[in-house]
Amino acid sequence: MANWITATGEIEGSASTLTSPDSPAPLGGSGPSDGGFRGRDTSAGFTARANDDESEGVMATVRSQAGSPIMTRNPNGNDLIKYQGATITLDVAAHLGLVNRNPDGSFSDKATTAALKDPTSGAKAPADKANEKRAEAEDDTVTFGEKAQATLQELLATQKHHPGNMFRAVDSVLHTGDLDATAIERMASIEGVEPAEMRAKVETVWQGAYDTGTDILAEAGIEDEDAFQAFITSDLRRKSEFTEAARNLFVHGKPEGLRAMAEAYLPAMDRYEGARVKAMLTEAGWQFSEKAGGGINVIVHGTQVPWEVAVKQKIITFSRG
Repeated sequence: MANWITATGEIEGSASTLTSPDSPAPLGGSGPSDGGFRGRDTSAGFTARANDDESEGVMATVRSQAGSPIMTRNPNGNDLIKYQGATITLDVAAHLGLVNRNPDGSFSDKATTAALKDPTSGAKAPADKANEKRAEAEDDTVTFGEKAQATLQELLATQKHHPGNMFRAVDSVLHTGDLDATAIERMASIEGVEPAEMRAKVETVWQGAYDTGTDILAEAGIEDEDAFQAFITSDLRRKSEFTEAARNLFVHGKPEGLRAMAEAYLPAMDRYEGARVKAMLTEAGWQFSEKAGGGINVIVHGTQVPWEVAVKQKIITFSRG
């Protein structure tokens, strides 16, 4: 985990591998009768004036192979759409589940399904709802091993009126690689022990949290600490979010922030671990090409799909074997 260790220790490597789809997702379904794109009906067919704004549906971006508007006909499988900057044929888009292929052979945007309101929600007592939320929150917690967990509970009890010192200790390791001496001295004074004893306690909890955190990242498919650190530190907001995630893991045993950081990294991994991405794609039987500005395209049915799109659309998935 990026910046999580003071001097020694290595992250246990994930045996993550990429898996390709076993079979195409079911096609078909229904959508807007006009195919979901802007245009006008004519006596000879449909005219689609393409644009690159997919906010109102990817069919709004449809165009011919030559890149021109589609005149007096309905789009076919060889026509192109724009999706997150990538140009994809409608046949491939339907295979990836980005659009519907209708029974009559036409294409349309995926229809949004409205969620039905729970008819019993009004009858639930507020106390029941609070208990449900509390139970959900408690379920999503992790522990750091018997010794580290016992030490953490002791610290939470003795430092409960001054939690800022614990946060400061966590932040100092993340930013400098060592525990803040002032924070340790304050915590020791509150508990009535020597600073060396307090440092040993905090280091015990930190090691437990670190081991748990590296396992969480490995399970998510991350094994290169330096690459993940480069991703985290490349953006100030992201760095701040990681610090908050580390605090929540260390003090509260909450892993969701760290998992969110890992999830955000995977679509960008081709820019930080290009060699590893190529090796995994090759092992899984995927063809790929390098992008001129950096990064990797995955070849899907002859179409170059950016790695980021392939990961977000779950064309590329990760497993730990």
